Amino acid sequence: MVNIMDFREYLFNKYGYNEPINVGDIKYKNYSRPWIFLKLKDMVDSGEIKRFDTGIYYIPEKLPWGDSVLNSKKVIEQRFISNGGEVYGYIAGLSLLNKAGLSTQIPNMVEIVTNNESTRVRDIKVGNQCVRARRARTEVSKENAETLQFLDLMNIITPSTIDETERLMLSKYIKNTDVTKDSILLYAGIFPAKAMRNMVESGAIYELT
Repeated sequence: MVNIMDFREYLFNKYGYNEPINVGDIKYKNYSRPWIFLKLKDMVDSGEIKRFDTGIYYIPEKLPWGDSVLNSKKVIEQRFISNGGEVYGYIAGLSLLNKAGLSTQIPNMVEIVTNNESTRVRDIKVGNQCVRARRARTEVSKENAETLQFLDLMNIITPSTIDETERLMLSKYIKNTDVTKDSILLYAGIFPAKAMRNMVESGAIYELT
């Protein structure tokens, strides 16, 4: 019979401290899902792990002032954007404008385009963070995520309001990606026509190789 400490050691070796543990990802020997849920409950009751949200746990680090708290951003990243080498989503909306240096507004909601959303758009809460998850126009992967994100950016900018400083920031953003004219041509057709129009009017097209 497996000791609960063996199971804890498995969790710690796989995830470590302060990392999201998604119940659906746990594959422990040949033990059933009910057995895993029962052991997780036992560990929550003993304080060895914490429940962050439905189906999400983490191993807290014991600090002088109490147990550490799991960062919502890690859960959002794993659930909607990437998990290790696999990529299935990207940041969009106002957060993307911030990333590109085209806005200084601090969004109270993180907008994400992801494969892991079946509805067109849905607002949810992950921990203390509000998330707007949008279904991807096409399947997002490690190879195309930056191109799709760039086209999303072009779809929401207003070229007439971009000043010289912001143009420099946009140029820097593009140079830090692998987006090319060829990659744009592969996916431009699934975005509204204004994305390409904004790309030309903003001058972004001239930054692409």
